Amino acid sequence: MLCAVVLAGLVACTDAGSQASTTTATAPASDPPSSTAPASTTSGASTGGDSSPSSTTGGGVPGLDDPDAYCAAWAAYSGTLQAIGVAQAFGGLSSSEVARLEVVAAASLVAAVGEIGANWPSQLLIERSEVLSNLVGPFGRRAQRALTMLLDAGATDSELQQFAQLWDEALHSRLPDEPVIALPPLSSELEDLVRTVAQQFDAAVTPFADDPSLNVSAVAAPLTDAYLADQCPDLASSGVGDAV
Repeated sequence: MLCAVVLAGLVACTDAGSQASTTTATAPASDPPSSTAPASTTSGASTGGDSSPSSTTGGGVPGLDDPDAYCAAWAAYSGTLQAIGVAQAFGGLSSSEVARLEVVAAASLVAAVGEIGANWPSQLLIERSEVLSNLVGPFGRRAQRALTMLLDAGATDSELQQFAQLWDEALHSRLPDEPVIALPPLSSELEDLVRTVAQQFDAAVTPFADDPSLNVSAVAAPLTDAYLADQCPDLASSGVGDAV
C-alpha cells in the first residue's frame, strides 16, 4: 500500500529524516476538498545550486521540482506529512507548536492534494476514488479545516499565497536530520495570524499523531504504488510508492 509517511501516533524511523510507517483513514469523500488555497508553488520551481533536490549535500525534500506535476504534488504532500510527523515525534513540541506547523502548511497541503487529483494518470482511474477519498483525503480535509480557520480569521488570498511560498521554501531547504523543519521568518502580521489560528486549531482538533481519521494503513492501491515507484523515482527516498 502507499506510504503516507508518518502518522497516527508513531513514526517508524531511527532519525528525523527516515521514512515513517503507513497509517489508515476512515472518513470517505469523493474527491479532495475544494478550497481557495493558492496553486502549489512546488512544481517546476528552481532551488538553485545542484539541480537534483535529492542530492545528499543539498538537502530538501526529493521530487519537489519533478517536471511531472503528479510526482511533484506527491512530493509536496508526502514531504509535508513527514515534516509535521517527525516534528511531532522527535521535536519535543507542544500540541500548539505542532498546530502552528499545520496552520502554516495548510495552504500548501490543500493545494498539493488538489494537484494530485487534478493530474491523476488515466491508467490509474480504477484507484483514483480510493486514494483521493481514503488515503490523501483525510489529510487534505484536516488541512482544509486549518485553512478555513485562517480565512475566518481574516487571512487574505495574498497571505495564503505567502504561507504557501514560505512552506515551499521550508521544504526545499529542509535538512534530512532536522527534527523540526526550519521555517523562514514570518512578518509580524502573519505571525499574529498564525498564533491566533494555531491556538484555535489546537483547541478544536485531535492532535496530529492521535487523530484516528489519519490512520490510513488499511488503504491499498497497488497500481498507484507501482506507478509512483516507476515514474517518480525521487520519491523513493521518502518511502512513497513502496509497498509495506
